[in-house]
Amino acid sequence: MDRISSFTANNNCIKAENKDNKLIINNCWNDSSIRFEFSDSEDLSFLDNIVLPKELFAIFHKEANKFEFIFLPLSEEYKRSFNYIFCGQTYKLYYGLPTHECEELASHVFLNDTADINERAYGMLRYSHYYKEKQKENENEEPLFPTNFFIEGDFTILPFEKQIDFFRHVNFMLSYYDRQSPRIIIYNDTEENVRDIKIPCKSLNDAFPSIINSKNFDTTLLELMEAARRTDSYRLKYIFYFQVLEYCSYYYIENSLKRRITNIIKSPDILNSDKYSNKIIEIYSEYFRSNKDDKRMERLLLDLCAYEDIKDELIINSNFFIQDLCFDGGFSIKGLFKDEAEIDTPPQNIISLIRKNIDSIRNVLVHARESRENSEIKPSQKNAQLLLPYLFLLRRIAETIIIKFE
Repeated sequence: MDRISSFTANNNCIKAENKDNKLIINNCWNDSSIRFEFSDSEDLSFLDNIVLPKELFAIFHKEANKFEFIFLPLSEEYKRSFNYIFCGQTYKLYYGLPTHECEELASHVFLNDTADINERAYGMLRYSHYYKEKQKENENEEPLFPTNFFIEGDFTILPFEKQIDFFRHVNFMLSYYDRQSPRIIIYNDTEENVRDIKIPCKSLNDAFPSIINSKNFDTTLLELMEAARRTDSYRLKYIFYFQVLEYCSYYYIENSLKRRITNIIKSPDILNSDKYSNKIIEIYSEYFRSNKDDKRMERLLLDLCAYEDIKDELIINSNFFIQDLCFDGGFSIKGLFKDEAEIDTPPQNIISLIRKNIDSIRNVLVHARESRENSEIKPSQKNAQLLLPYLFLLRRIAETIIIKFE
């Protein structure tokens, strides 16, 4: 592997092998969806001074001290250049043609057999198609303009975390001045966090049913679940799942009130006894006492979400639920159980404890901080790790409520 020793040193996540007179490089950007294949005779010196950071879809050119963010061949030419002063240092930002290094990578890219087409794969394959069609000189093809985004300047004065912070600033200002501006893709790397977390599934222990008999679910609830599935943000997923509970808790209490009053009114002797008026007063008094958000939601969960419905979620990631969790930003929640054994024999108020924890997390995510404690959940990798088991638990609760909700 002497041909790519410098490239390997700069990118320690890659996996390279010689096979069938080819050099095959996998896991560039720590992304297993694509690979690059080069013949034994090809000059690979273009790889010597580039870094493929896993947090970005970009090439860092070490000697030129510039980041090249890989966009796409566009249908119209995109020209813009400007300077950006960040932390007292001036950087040059501009759109331009892909570099030789980018073109070479795109010309040798392949999608791995078992991979889905993610953003990196899509971008590289689009460029690969563009360069192949360009060689054919097909006059019937619509003209395209290969376009990447560059940031040049002294990055040695910025730690890598600060560089990522800079790119977030750039994204904000690009959108502020031009809503149609392409954006820099920044990966939070939450996939690595998921590796330590097991994803519960109904069909792991029980066979997938051969027949499913389903009632008509509320369309709004299904749309909320679909919105949660589409977004990549674990914070947004959490909020969408929680909105399922908010929606159901409001209508559940309202419908329960209507049913109880209606049943009294249907009594044949209602006009002959004062006891019914007292019952109606009691029902309304109870309704007003329980009409706070937390009370409504707790009533919903106690009535429609049995502990057995969610027990698997708690068992499979038990280590996250038997300890207090402290998030970056100062926010913390108490563990639900003393030890793993207690998951089989939970405290009587376990549903209430779960409701309090998922409610507290939601409040911090929505309001950016917990007002009483002045604490927050920062969008860090550690917090993604800590939040995911509660995200999976909330998803199962939301699904259970949708199935049982009338």
